[in-house]
Amino acid sequence: MWRCEFETRTRKSLQPRCIFLIPILVVVGVNLCAITSYLNSSFCADQTLFQFSEHLAVSVESAQRSNKLHTVFIPSPPPSSIPTMGQATVFYVWCGARRRPFEFRNYLSVRSSLRALQPDTVWFYYESEPIIDDKLYNTWWHELIVEFPFFHRRRLRDVGGRLPRTACDGPGRPAIDYVHALVTSRGGTFVDEATIVVARPPDDGATVAVDFDDQADIRLRLLKAYRGMLCPNGSRNDNATSDMRVLMCPSDSELVDPNSTLCVHINRPMYPKDIWTSDGSVDRLLRREFYGHPEPMRLLPSYDRLAPNIGHVIWVGGGNIDFMFFLSVLSLLHVARVDVVYVHGDRPPTGFYWNLLIDTDQSVKFLLRENARQVFRNMRSKLMLKITVRKLKRPHDVPEVTHLK
Repeated sequence: MWRCEFETRTRKSLQPRCIFLIPILVVVGVNLCAITSYLNSSFCADQTLFQFSEHLAVSVESAQRSNKLHTVFIPSPPPSSIPTMGQATVFYVWCGARRRPFEFRNYLSVRSSLRALQPDTVWFYYESEPIIDDKLYNTWWHELIVEFPFFHRRRLRDVGGRLPRTACDGPGRPAIDYVHALVTSRGGTFVDEATIVVARPPDDGATVAVDFDDQADIRLRLLKAYRGMLCPNGSRNDNATSDMRVLMCPSDSELVDPNSTLCVHINRPMYPKDIWTSDGSVDRLLRREFYGHPEPMRLLPSYDRLAPNIGHVIWVGGGNIDFMFFLSVLSLLHVARVDVVYVHGDRPPTGFYWNLLIDTDQSVKFLLRENARQVFRNMRSKLMLKITVRKLKRPHDVPEVTHLK
């Protein structure tokens, strides 16, 4: 019921008060209806009562009994009449109250998602933001941030929407019900932090990939669904998972054929050197993600592009160099036989041993570096340069510096 209050001064002051009041109320009413409709379509109406983890356990057990738990996935392109949709967003949930490093296998997981799913946006939700390890090796987290502008990061506590309060069941273990609510409220694909996506899930229906040793410990590795899918109908939950495709996502130790699986879970820490030379199916798969080809890496001498025969050392803070640093420089010049040694630092070295290097005409040069104490946003009082001397297998081999991370 519309109600207007009129002033009695003149007729001219009566009309504007109702003419402007009614459109404003109508617009507000329309907007509230639109917002309510969107919210109702963005998540399961009975989300607080629906436990997806329980239905997933029942579905897996039922599929096992009927031999319908797919252990082989044969990817096929969708028909041209079905538009490719629903996989433009990828979600990661990084659990752990204590900060932990973002490792090489985590980096490969994101790279595989970008290749297989080709998303428009990657959302990385974390309980505690990943860090670089004390040895300054695992810099993969910052490399993703720099390389991909659509790789967005946000704290779990800042994620909006009506989601379950418990997002994590422990370090590296997102809660299944939280993941389900997140994906079905917005649409997209959740990928576990150490899962390599081998192929693109089918665009029709919902796809769930799991890994487990027993029914009591089902691990969700991948979940792809449109917004509003896998939701209960009214007060009945019977049909919530009836159209769900359940697949196995084996661990790297159990994988037999990488061409017949949707994904593979890497359950062990690894470094790039661990996949260089092995010809195993998992290593070939990981080399394709990191190097762009599955062939083993061969460290062969190159006579076309020889690395400069130069040594680099770091001395931060200036002042007197010690005897061990003096020996390190001499070993580069007279054992490794480099042409010149560059000393990088924020202040020039001094002292007896530095003067001895200069007075004896050693091929040593100092290079001034500003902000030499900061590496990958981490402050360090000392930086150590580790030099690994590898004995050549054959006398006629030519030494070469090869950077493989």
